[in-house]
Amino acid sequence: MNKNNYALVEYAKAMLGHPYWYGCFGQISTKELYKSKKKQYPKLYEWKLPKSQLGTRVFDCVGLIKGYLWSDSINSNPVYNPNQDVSANGMLDACKKKGSISSMPEVVGTLVFKKGHVGVYIGGGNVIEARGHAWGVVKTRLKERGWTNWGWCPWIDYKTDTKKDENKKEPAKKPTQYKYFKRYKGKSGSIVDALESIGEKSSFSYRKRIAKKNGIKAYIGSPSQNRKLLSLLKKGKLIKP
Repeated sequence: MNKNNYALVEYAKAMLGHPYWYGCFGQISTKELYKSKKKQYPKLYEWKLPKSQLGTRVFDCVGLIKGYLWSDSINSNPVYNPNQDVSANGMLDACKKKGSISSMPEVVGTLVFKKGHVGVYIGGGNVIEARGHAWGVVKTRLKERGWTNWGWCPWIDYKTDTKKDENKKEPAKKPTQYKYFKRYKGKSGSIVDALESIGEKSSFSYRKRIAKKNGIKAYIGSPSQNRKLLSLLKKGKLIKP
């Protein structure tokens, strides 16, 4: 199956919000996988397994790219390929076209690197990266993360219509009138407790609707997702679904 840079970007976008597990490349998380990885990398699995992270796809930084390479579609399970199993540093070494970050072309799907870490440039000055256990797969600003190098993955066909990429704009959106939840002024660190304290429902299904309305995709109730919801609620900026 032909792999290209635009499809890599779509895959990375679809995985926003998924958890970070070191050594993983898009497998469905299970207790057995956690135990296996904990045995393999004990110092990187000292955290307790949250129930909210079970049954979803999990990645490390280079695993996000491997997950795309080794999957037939966004929803299919990856099939391990030893010929493409490289670390983040190994991925940079494998790139035939690469350079310093100051010379990076404006081509979506370009990989960005710093020592031991890799992300996917998606255009508009943004990167998607499996940042770490505390963050999961997130979107960040290119200029704010200290990237040092760029490279084109050798197993991806890069379509280099740079003019198209540079001029690509989000379609204009009509102004929308939103309704917001009452501001939460308490001290609880739980979004469930905070919602209940202001007289709102707190079920997982309702929180999932809230998350989607507030731009949090693939909500699974992870700590980072719940912190975002709580932060918005404390500011009085959490939009009602």
